[in-house]
Amino acid sequence: MNDPSRIPVIVGIGEHIDRPQDLAQALEPLALMALALKAADADAGGQLLRRIESLDLVGLISWRYRDPVRELCGRLDIQPQAVSNASMGGETPVRLIHEAALRIARGELQCAAIVGGEAMHARINARKRNLTLPWTPLPPKEEAAQFASSRFEVSPVAQQLGVIDPAHIYPLYENAAQHTWGQSPATALDESARLWARYARVAADNPFAWIREAPSAEQIRTVDANNRLIAWPYPKLMVANPNVNQAAAVILTSLAFARKSGVDERNLVHIWGGASACESEDYLKRDRYDRSAAQAAVLRRATEIVGGSALVFGKLELYSCFPVVPKMALRELALDPDSIEPTVTGGLTFFGGPLNNYMTHAVCAMVRALRKGPAQPGLLYGQGGYVYKHHTLIIGMQPPPSPLAAEHSVQAQADAARGPAPEVVDRYSGPASIETYTVIYARDGLPLHGIVVLRTPDGRRTMAKVAPDDEAGMALLTSMGRNPIGSEGQVRIDPFGLPVWEPGPKRDRRRLPKRYALVEREGRLTVVTINRPETLNALHPAASAELAEIFDDFASDPDQWVAILTGAGDRAFCSGNDLKFTARAMARGEPFVHPLSGIGGLTRRFDLNKPVIAAVNGAALGGGFEIALACDLILASSKATFGLPEPKVGLAALEGGLLRLPQQIGLKRAMGMILSARVVSAEEGFALGFVNQVTSPDALMVEARRWASDILACSPMSIQASKEIVRRGMTESSTAEAIVHQLRYPAVRALFKSTDFREGPLAFAQKRAARWKGE
Repeated sequence: MNDPSRIPVIVGIGEHIDRPQDLAQALEPLALMALALKAADADAGGQLLRRIESLDLVGLISWRYRDPVRELCGRLDIQPQAVSNASMGGETPVRLIHEAALRIARGELQCAAIVGGEAMHARINARKRNLTLPWTPLPPKEEAAQFASSRFEVSPVAQQLGVIDPAHIYPLYENAAQHTWGQSPATALDESARLWARYARVAADNPFAWIREAPSAEQIRTVDANNRLIAWPYPKLMVANPNVNQAAAVILTSLAFARKSGVDERNLVHIWGGASACESEDYLKRDRYDRSAAQAAVLRRATEIVGGSALVFGKLELYSCFPVVPKMALRELALDPDSIEPTVTGGLTFFGGPLNNYMTHAVCAMVRALRKGPAQPGLLYGQGGYVYKHHTLIIGMQPPPSPLAAEHSVQAQADAARGPAPEVVDRYSGPASIETYTVIYARDGLPLHGIVVLRTPDGRRTMAKVAPDDEAGMALLTSMGRNPIGSEGQVRIDPFGLPVWEPGPKRDRRRLPKRYALVEREGRLTVVTINRPETLNALHPAASAELAEIFDDFASDPDQWVAILTGAGDRAFCSGNDLKFTARAMARGEPFVHPLSGIGGLTRRFDLNKPVIAAVNGAALGGGFEIALACDLILASSKATFGLPEPKVGLAALEGGLLRLPQQIGLKRAMGMILSARVVSAEEGFALGFVNQVTSPDALMVEARRWASDILACSPMSIQASKEIVRRGMTESSTAEAIVHQLRYPAVRALFKSTDFREGPLAFAQKRAARWKGE
């Protein structure tokens, strides 16, 4: 403890913020880091830069480099003995400083530096303006430096639902915690706003902060055009802001090295110690969301180092990517959030969130604050990876009361305090209650969908979305008066293959009113009409999903044997994808996907053995033509037209049209239509061979029903077996193979076991009409 060569101290801090008037003059991340290191060296007296023995570079995201730490050394003309491109994670700077201090305490080195920087603001704005920045040329991704912890384990159901962004995950903790704390959503939001206003006031006085205004708590909590909701309950002013150009650096040495180098001892800051611990990397495999055992363990150890009370700390820096993190930390520390200053820096919203490097800036701010006078030590708490990694570090102007502990992990204590984590179910349908939740919002401020973490009746955990048009579900999740945790409902798998939770008892979706289609049942016949004439029956994902459910019901209903599909009005059967909707969806950041069974619920439905007749009453273009080609028969009005015009708008027909058309009319004829994007008439379609019959407009449905009647006169078991043989036989290697294998096909085997198989010959022998049962 008394050997000055083994006492670690912070001797220099440096920061740089880049706000060029001319975007072309914006500095790249390594240039920012070089300036920060030079500033840290100047803060230490200007004699240490070339004497640095170890340099750790915090993982960066805003630009790719082959080996950023060595490239930085080249810019500075320095040659440290040890360099590293360190890891990702908000706690990384605290960990790196702590580990450098331990190496000094072990006598392994005398001078170390930690540096990080990002230029995301410059890069994003350059991309918006289509401006090429004069930065280091980007290497190929496979040749760029890879930083540890750049990816985390995520359960398949979370990946499937796309819940992998920090802005979507931290609210799960927020909403669970407020429920445990007995707060209504409105009360919890008020607490967050008051806390964030304290961070904002500190940022306003920090010359290195990105946002120097100090909005009030009311402004922070109020949702408007400039403060839209990101993920319930957080608006933009409660979310980390990575859109900054900032860099920071810290230099540590031994006390002996500092004295020998002439560093002013009044500026030396001692490392007292700290702690680290982790939760499960996969956030769905954690025990709870209202508390973190790892956070509690590192904060408890920090208070133990200073004697057992957090009131000893003269200054705090509590990580602040989202309000729930410092709110949980303040409760673990038993501190009043309305009377304690939680930051010396300003927080990741207002100071700025330079991705993994905020805590380097926090160390700089803490050192400045401590140098101004308080005798008490300061607490730095960093957190990274969705409440995954936690690290505390205590620093002070006075030497610590005891030697720096050789080990900082308190993982064993965290593990002992943690409860059992439930089993995660990646594919589930049935009853489930809400464990925690959020709502994800689009760029226009309207909901994309809700997200619920659920518990099944047997205690397992799963996840599902809540549809934005589910009025009851969305009202439940966005209530400001009542937290919905514990609410019961049902999970179903939707046409996109995604789990969807709906409150209350299981809904009979067949009885729900149809919004985009009409369905009529005429005995054994199902007639489906695409009902969006105002868009020429163009389809968006919701319309295709509704059609998918309609054809799911048709496929599973033993009393329905044949279907007819047509379009409302006399102008279009289906004009394909709704491109206007697609443009709006892309602007909102909404994913545009088709159901698993394809556009219209048919183009990727490869297991339907019941016949579907397309009654094409007008334009069948793009996806509309692909739907028709996926049907078994095409009857066309004389006014009908067909084509795959996607190349004319820079697209391609990717729902089977480019594959089915050559199969149905031959390669050369198909290529003629495909390569020219030509639209053909019904008569030409008949001549080419993909149309079975052309009728007058008035006779179209009459003829479609006549074809359906002819099919219904046959055994449905025979029809389904025949269709399966045709469909599957086309995939066999030869006709000989298909003839052998057809006897194994499920529909063929079902035919042989059916009463219809016996009824046909019996009715023929008895000279009567067969009475088909379809079983």
